[in-house]
Amino acid sequence: MKEKTQSTGTNPLHQSVAQKLKFKVGTKSIAVDFTDQRIIAHAGTATFWGWLHLSGFLSVLEKALPHQVPLLNNHLTPLEKAVGFLQGILCEARKLTHVAYLRRDPLMPQLLGVRCIPSQSTLSRFFNSFGGLAANAKCFRALWNSTMKRLPTRREGYTLDLDSTKLLHEDGNQEGVKSGFTRQGIKPCLHPLLGILAEVRMVASFWLRAGNASCANNVISFVHDLMANLPIHIRLRGVRGDSGFCVPELLEFFESRRLPYVVVARLQEKIQTLLRSDLKWKPTEVPGMEVAESVYKSRWVETRAPTDLDSPPQGSKGTPRGREGAFRPTGIPLSGHGHELASGKGCPVGMALL
Repeated sequence: MKEKTQSTGTNPLHQSVAQKLKFKVGTKSIAVDFTDQRIIAHAGTATFWGWLHLSGFLSVLEKALPHQVPLLNNHLTPLEKAVGFLQGILCEARKLTHVAYLRRDPLMPQLLGVRCIPSQSTLSRFFNSFGGLAANAKCFRALWNSTMKRLPTRREGYTLDLDSTKLLHEDGNQEGVKSGFTRQGIKPCLHPLLGILAEVRMVASFWLRAGNASCANNVISFVHDLMANLPIHIRLRGVRGDSGFCVPELLEFFESRRLPYVVVARLQEKIQTLLRSDLKWKPTEVPGMEVAESVYKSRWVETRAPTDLDSPPQGSKGTPRGREGAFRPTGIPLSGHGHELASGKGCPVGMALL
């Protein structure tokens, strides 16, 4: 006959101590109580899901998913699978098995408003149903548009920041993972391209690319697609990018659209010769800042003038202190000095020192 222990049997012995405790620590009184109600380790996500249900995002997600609604009542709907996966991301899941681990929590379905959390195999079949670029773009573009439609109209417009980053994948088995240059050296990675609305810090578009792709690879198609799918009340006042996007085709695209831009030029040694002591510096409306005009022609861009430069320190010649002579080709003229560079007005082409 098996003996009853502290944690076995219908009435474990340790249940006798489950009563309220009170004790003092110095001048403070501390109470420890017990309850028969269920508890959940991830209750902190309840605020997020409460907001998401009120925002109407889940109804948009349900319509955007390309999956067919199951015919059997005991099968999870595509929305329930997507919600379970989102909860796994919030709970720092790094694999589908980590998401399936949430199935052990009996309160999790009630928190999310679903019947149960999907298993690893269910999630694998769910993601395999995204059958191609067209289906993916239709789904995620609808989600992005629903979010951007909530943005207010800005009279001066929004600034689009182009950027790229590296997503490291040590195992290297994912589709598109190639060896590329990262801050940690040559590593298997992905090289995504991002378009960000600077004023609201919102990612307006996101494309995954192979890790060995260049920074400006397919960037014109990316910008064209982004601009074509912006809500009608979202107007771009200008575009900014680093030196990876300093390619003639992209600059010509901006100019054909009469879209002001500020792009960091690729630093070349000859550019530093533009910073001469005989430049005529003109004061601007900004205290302590002056501008000068010059003309420069490079192999990566046709002659683009004028040049908008920061003033060197008092009593010095050549490159301002702490500067390396890095320039930005811009779609903004020098007229009005530094004011129009900040406000985004105008449209031929100029250059600005970082």
